[in-house]
Amino acid sequence: MKFSKHLIAVATAAAILAPATASATTGYFSLAYGAKSRGIAGAATALSQDTYAAAVNPAGMAKAVGTNDIGILVFSPNRAAGTPSTGNGEHESDSNGFIIPSGGFVRKLNDKMTWGMSIYANGGMNSNYDDDSNPAGNGRNPYGYPDRLGVDLAQLIFAPTITYELNKNHTIGASLLVGYQQFKASGLQGFCGLKGDGLCDGTPTDPDINTAAANKGLTNQGYDSAWGTGLRVGWQGKLSENVSVGAAYSTKIYMAEFDKYDKLFAEQGDFDIPANWSIGIAGKVSPKVTMSADIQRILYSDVKAISNAGPTTDNAMNPFAGGQGFLGTDNGLGFGWKDVTVLKIGAVYEHNANFTYRFGYAHNSEAFDDDELAFNVLAPATIRDHVSAGFTYRPNGKDNQQVTFTFMHAFEANQSGAYPAAFNNGTVGRTSLSMYQHAFDFQYSWTY
Repeated sequence: MKFSKHLIAVATAAAILAPATASATTGYFSLAYGAKSRGIAGAATALSQDTYAAAVNPAGMAKAVGTNDIGILVFSPNRAAGTPSTGNGEHESDSNGFIIPSGGFVRKLNDKMTWGMSIYANGGMNSNYDDDSNPAGNGRNPYGYPDRLGVDLAQLIFAPTITYELNKNHTIGASLLVGYQQFKASGLQGFCGLKGDGLCDGTPTDPDINTAAANKGLTNQGYDSAWGTGLRVGWQGKLSENVSVGAAYSTKIYMAEFDKYDKLFAEQGDFDIPANWSIGIAGKVSPKVTMSADIQRILYSDVKAISNAGPTTDNAMNPFAGGQGFLGTDNGLGFGWKDVTVLKIGAVYEHNANFTYRFGYAHNSEAFDDDELAFNVLAPATIRDHVSAGFTYRPNGKDNQQVTFTFMHAFEANQSGAYPAAFNNGTVGRTSLSMYQHAFDFQYSWTY
């Protein structure tokens, strides 16, 4: 019965999580999964601490046998964009607070094998610009239209996991990744001239711009959802009594298409979750202090909807001069994202039986160049640096009950670049994007 209660608790967390939305961090992936991992800025490939290990390295689930975790992340991204079409005044995105539950458990199968489940939000893209958030815009959103502008992408991952102990120093693991995502877009009527179907030209004075035919497959279609599957494999090993290493690789999660937005995303609405890999090392530098470090690589370039180039910035009449095709086609305009590399470092200090403290820092490469800002008004993933700190409290000095708190801050980062001339009456302008973030992570852990 204890097992059933734990499973029900995790399932309940997943049900709540389904509509939750996060915003861009390392690209649009989350920096970390679970409060303990977030406390060390996600440097967890070789240092697994709980049942969220499957979100990074499935092999680490073997270290959490008999553990159950429930978590709540309060996430606050603050985003702004300025464009020539509204006098370059800064528009601030609304919807700056999100509550994101998660959970997991691990059980022992036999002396060498475990099984369990992690349920977590992969991240997401979100923006919500009101048409009157910038007084200089005269009631227009960042693209110059009198309508609320924004996108909402949420992703949920179920990761059933099995581990196998090769010997006392080496463990391997595998997770089936079952992905669910939902998306909606609003206020993109100005893009209808980029669909290539001749239903409107995209100018504010076009009488057809708000018709159902012009918007079909592009914007204002409500939420659409999709399921998909992928696989993550991992290994953890000990080089010595005090030094551990780890490596993990996740395939692309192949998602069904967003049929309601087949004229927005490349490949007729396809939006797969990118493949990624990480390697890490962890070691005790003193009896009470363990350090860890990770390198993560997120392969955004392999998903055309994300990586295809956006509209060219220097041609007054032709936004496709860069070689991209109409929206929704295999070579359709996209966000112009590159692969992102993330460097993470963390420290764990075991103060005493009741308290453990954690600290972390992460730095990632930029997701897109300064000439790709126009479409990224919708997904201003400018963040480069994160710091985190937190603690675990054990009321009775034992691991059977633990409460963990973590705070994360992502420093404000700005990008500024050319705005497409074709979007600005034939004149090249300037676009500016900025973002900073706060996150509070709470986690309750218990053993049976």
